Parts: sequence; C-alpha cells; structure tokens
Amino acid sequence: MPRGNYTIQRCCEECGKIFTPPTLMSKYCSPACSKRAYKKRQIAKEKEAIRQALIRRIPSSKGFLTVKEAMLIYGISKDVLYRMIRQGSIPSYNFGQRLTRLSRQYMDEHFKAKNRSKKRKKETLSFEPKDCYTIGEIAKKFHINDSSVFKHCGRHITFSYSLKTRNLQRLLV
Repeated sequence: MPRGNYTIQRCCEECGKIFTPPTLMSKYCSPACSKRAYKKRQIAKEKEAIRQALIRRIPSSKGFLTVKEAMLIYGISKDVLYRMIRQGSIPSYNFGQRLTRLSRQYMDEHFKAKNRSKKRKKETLSFEPKDCYTIGEIAKKFHINDSSVFKHCGRHITFSYSLKTRNLQRLLV
C-alpha cells in the first residue's frame, strides 16, 4: 500500500512525549512505555478484583453501612463522602467516634440510580409501513426529484423495498 507524504505526530499515553508512530494504532513511544502501561493495567485489574471480593463480603441485608463499605460499593472517595455528610446532602448517623453509619437504602436510591440512567438501551426501529416514508413523500417534503432521493437512499440510508407497492420505504430514526 503506498504511503502518503505526511507524518502524524502523537503524544505517548504513558510519558507524554511527542513521537511519530510506526502504525496508526500506536499509543506508546517505546516498548518501555508500553510495558509500564501494561503493568499499570494489570495492577488496576488486581485492585478491582480485591475490591469486588470485599464487596461480596458485605451482606446485602445490612441496613446501615460504614464509610469504608460505602466507598467500596459505590466507588466514592472517603473525602467526598465526608464532605457530603458535613454539607447534609447525605443523611448519616453518628453513634460515637468512628461509628458513622449511612443508610443503605438512601445510598442505593441516589447513587445506583445515576449509574443506571447513563446506560440507555437503543430504541428498536419499527419496520411498519405507518412508521416509514415513501420516496414520493420524501421528495415532496424536501422539494427534490424522486431519482435524487433514490440515489441518496442507496448511499446513505437503511431502507427496505416493498414489492407489493413498489415503493422504497425509509425507516424513521
């Protein structure tokens, strides 16, 4: 494959040094940086495995959590939790020195709900004729020729062809 007369400069993800990558997928400037990044990823995996093991030890029936348990389960730092307790945004119960407890029900409602809302499922597309446009309808709506719509659909839009009506139906997105 012929090469172009240009060079791409990248910043190494590990050390921040500017380099010319040998391939388009290169992320690191040298094998040493690559090995360091690999080692960091492995350490992060081990820490996450330990964290998950500690979380499994906490019974789900436990009504009140310590700050350390809340840190593990919800992935919030200790400083942030204590700041939220001081500000009153998280209700807490202090039973003495080092005996701060947080309601698990409140934490589940306010912290796990946010994580679920980020993960949206893709809406399923409907292939029903009532949810689709014909070429004629598209041409009329945008004031263009039918052949232009057909060519554009062939290149850019997912469509289905109905043999009964001989109309091209565009999916509504």
